[in-house]
Amino acid sequence: MKIYFTTEKKGEIERIMRQFEKQLSRQEILKSAAQGINSALARSIPRVNKQVKKEYNISQKYLSRMAEVRPKANSYNLYGGIHINDKRLPLIAFKPKQRGSSISVSIHKGKTITIRDSFIATMTSGHTGVFSRGLYDKKDFITERKKTASGKIRITQIHSSSVFGMGISRGVAYDVQTFMGAEAVARVEGILRSKVEKIAKK
Repeated sequence: MKIYFTTEKKGEIERIMRQFEKQLSRQEILKSAAQGINSALARSIPRVNKQVKKEYNISQKYLSRMAEVRPKANSYNLYGGIHINDKRLPLIAFKPKQRGSSISVSIHKGKTITIRDSFIATMTSGHTGVFSRGLYDKKDFITERKKTASGKIRITQIHSSSVFGMGISRGVAYDVQTFMGAEAVARVEGILRSKVEKIAKK
């Protein structure tokens, strides 16, 4: 599944582009518009992170991996977006705490949950995670203690909310889309105006 933040500003951007038709070539206008759109998208990613951080107790390490500018706009296609990583996050991303044989964790700020029969451990690779005896059946984790064919009890890392689920929640998506749209228009106009001013100074 692919989730994108998109916002429709075609009419406004085309209006701005027409204002510079007598001063810049068509190719220069298109190139500048693409540059402005990509700049606006890049500036919107910290906004995504900020809004997610407000609602979720996610660590900075995992937050920094959640969004990227994709696809990027170019002179032939003035369309761009922010792609949200669709992988589910390991529970360790939400700063869990070990309490006896259980884990307590606050994924969504203000809401603490308890996961029984689980533990925090560091693998030989150096990765630290939350583990439990059992396995995932599609999205549901099933606890089991029976041994595998190799004679060992299956231990599985516990995952939680998907990244895109947090990124497209109503509060986050609306704020980012509003900011992204306004920023795209402002950046396109700013870049075009700057190029005209440079020409005038020559």
